[in-house]
Amino acid sequence: MDDTQNNLPQGEEQKPEEKDLPQKPIEMEEAAASAEKPVKLEDENPQAESEVQAENPSAPEPETTTETEAETASEELEADSEVVLSDEDLEKDDDTAEVQGDEDHEEEHPDELEMPDYAEYNAEDLVGAAFKLLRDHPIQKLKDHFAAIRKYLMNALNEERAEKLAEFVEQGGNEIDFEFIQPLREQFRTIYSEYRNRRRKFYEDLSAQLDQNLLVKKNLIERLKELVNKEESIGETFKDFRAIQEEWRSTGPVPRNESRDLWRTYHFHVENFYEYIKINKELRDLDYKKNKEHKEELVKKAQVILDGNDLREGFKQLQELHKEWRQIGPVEPELREELWQQFSGITRQIHEKRDEYFKELRTKREELLEEKRKLVAQLKNLPKNHTKHHEWQKAIKEVNSIQDAFKKIGRLNVADNDAVWEQFRDGLRDFNQAKNQFYKELKKEHHDNLEKKRSLLARAEELKDSENWRDTANELKRIQADWKKIGHVPKSESDKIWKEFRSACNHFFDRLTAHNKGRDEKFEANAEERQTFLDELEKWAPDLSDKKEAIKAIKAKIGEWRKMGPSPKKLRNELEGRFNKAIDSFFKAIDLDRQESQRIRFENKVDSLAAQGERELQRERDFLRRKLDEAKKELIQLENNLGFFSSSNPNSPIVKEATKNIDAQKANVSSLQAQIKMLGQKIKSMREAEEKSSEETQGSEE
Repeated sequence: MDDTQNNLPQGEEQKPEEKDLPQKPIEMEEAAASAEKPVKLEDENPQAESEVQAENPSAPEPETTTETEAETASEELEADSEVVLSDEDLEKDDDTAEVQGDEDHEEEHPDELEMPDYAEYNAEDLVGAAFKLLRDHPIQKLKDHFAAIRKYLMNALNEERAEKLAEFVEQGGNEIDFEFIQPLREQFRTIYSEYRNRRRKFYEDLSAQLDQNLLVKKNLIERLKELVNKEESIGETFKDFRAIQEEWRSTGPVPRNESRDLWRTYHFHVENFYEYIKINKELRDLDYKKNKEHKEELVKKAQVILDGNDLREGFKQLQELHKEWRQIGPVEPELREELWQQFSGITRQIHEKRDEYFKELRTKREELLEEKRKLVAQLKNLPKNHTKHHEWQKAIKEVNSIQDAFKKIGRLNVADNDAVWEQFRDGLRDFNQAKNQFYKELKKEHHDNLEKKRSLLARAEELKDSENWRDTANELKRIQADWKKIGHVPKSESDKIWKEFRSACNHFFDRLTAHNKGRDEKFEANAEERQTFLDELEKWAPDLSDKKEAIKAIKAKIGEWRKMGPSPKKLRNELEGRFNKAIDSFFKAIDLDRQESQRIRFENKVDSLAAQGERELQRERDFLRRKLDEAKKELIQLENNLGFFSSSNPNSPIVKEATKNIDAQKANVSSLQAQIKMLGQKIKSMREAEEKSSEETQGSEE
């Protein structure tokens, strides 16, 4: 009879633990099921089983469940572990040799101890998780967890150490002198050493127990062989046979490499015993019937599993059914093949159903993995050369969005998932390095700006009590303009230094306002005088019969106006406007040449500016120089435009208009030059007068 179970599809091996993000529920279910290895259906006939083995030497060993568990971690880890690992050992994976019995596959159920996403843990949480695992769970279930914890913790600690070393060297230190104590590294060293020692002891004890079970089962086989030679009643012999069977069932697992031959030998001698007692047909048939009913019940249970939808739990139950099937004695020879075919056929269908489920799941995982690859590409293609804070803030939001999408996909049990995660982490690291470098430079710029503003603050503090009102006001306005040009400063200092600067400026300008208020009160009498003068001026008219005398009279009026004291600031523009309007009307009445009129008016303006100080004259001259530059450029442009009409009729309206514009612009340039010259002469005369006054004062003192 063929042992068809040897040809059933193999279950998936559990992939290494995922490293990046939390696993989705559907994948947890798959991981639990895929960790369970397919059962091997054993025939009741050792000869038939031997033939199958010859045809398929690679067929898997029969597997069942072990009930052995290691001691749980103690409440407090002791510091005196058998071996304390070095830094080099901490960087290596656990290489403890594992020992497996013939029933160890049940220990591989990952759903018994769900794997969190340790990649999301910080260093403190990783150490805490390691301690809790060691305290609360069997040691043989912790390998994948400790491998992941050790990997991520060492990465974090080594990166921290590398950063501190770079800072140490950057500050002028010698790398050979660098020392950096990491308490978390020392804590994990103790926990990991305890884990390694316990795990090593667990497998040493398990190996000894498996060897002991092997010896017990070999002795049971020897006792089974001797039954056929006993000279006692069949009833007593059958009782001994039952006792051997029960002891065989209660004895634990044996080394996996010994399991196949041991079971074949045992089964062979069980068959021999049944052949031996065939003379007692009634007793044998009764046992056949009981075994048949038991196996038929297992077939029904297998059918229930096939009809159900819980593949993970169902496959686990199927392992138990096969284990139980192997423990049942034989049935009548003519029924053996029929029962086996029923049971193995249902098993095959369960495997096919399970394989189809995982095929669909693998396809879905590949699609999700491709989504992850797209997110990695999107992350790596993000610009990292931003020069503005708001640009980086926008980029950070984009990265956070990509991260959220990556996390939402979850952990994927596929071979390339680790590589994709590493690519994603590299992309994050590159982005963060560029971002951190920008903000490092920005921080330095903020501190430089702070020093600049402190310098301006110190200058404002020096000037706030000055009584040189005009110059100090102009200086503080310049300082305020410079302040606005300076960029941001550290947030912790921003409000403080701004309040101090504003307080200093306000202090001066409040004093200036009070000063101007008192001064304006003194100028009220001057304003009344000017208003009286304007009332009379607006009624006055020059003698138009003599143009020269009229101009002379107008200039006299201008002179009188300039000799009057200053007016309050709030009335100054209004009074000047009335005066200029009256003078313009006089010039218009006598039909004075436009150029001459402009010159006299400008002389009037120069005298007005001179009364306010040399600075106002210089400011006006700078303004006119800029206007002169613009006028010259426009003149050049007009002359260039006229060049396009050089072959045209000079009487053409277009040519005439162009020529007229050029002449007007030349006159404007000439007028501006004259005004600038007039201002220069006025400034020069004021300086000479000031120097002369200074010399006279000095001579008088001498």
